[in-house]
Amino acid sequence: MTTKLAVLGDRTSNGKIISATANYFSDGKQVAQNNDKAICTVCKGTFPILATAIGIVSNGILLVQDQDRVLCLCPGHKVIAGSNFFTG
Repeated sequence: MTTKLAVLGDRTSNGKIISATANYFSDGKQVAQNNDKAICTVCKGTFPILATAIGIVSNGILLVQDQDRVLCLCPGHKVIAGSNFFTG
């Protein structure tokens, strides 16, 4: 099964991705990796993303894929990846 990777500006269930630091790009937007940040409009803060994409890394760091978790206090705050870059 293939899964989309997340890029800078992609939505999350409660906000959006505001940092992406991987060495990969999709349509000119940088791909997000583990510990990049997303805003939570409910918790009113910026929080790291827990990346889980297996099979592709950037400098040994996992990349963020669709449905990865934003580590805020909200249960179920997930990434909604919209890139054309897939893993799996």
